[in-house]
Amino acid sequence: MHDDRGNAKVEWQAAPADYERTTLELDNGPLTRKPDEGYNPYGRGGGNARLRGKERPPPSPKRDLHKLSEWIKKMRELEERKKRGDD
Repeated sequence: MHDDRGNAKVEWQAAPADYERTTLELDNGPLTRKPDEGYNPYGRGGGNARLRGKERPPPSPKRDLHKLSEWIKKMRELEERKKRGDD
């Protein structure tokens, strides 16, 4: 349905008392979700890896940002020297 401004909206209606839901089935039986399995929308790989029995990969090594900053300064100085013609 759409409201007076043209925005889509949904109005829920109660199902009749004699309404029977259809169940989805796989080749090996009905499709069900195990209650102890959780879903983490922020996790990688489509779910909570800990609950699936997988471990997290090891963290990447930390970088020394102070050394990086010094390296960038030295590279800029070197470029300035090249522009001026200094060796």
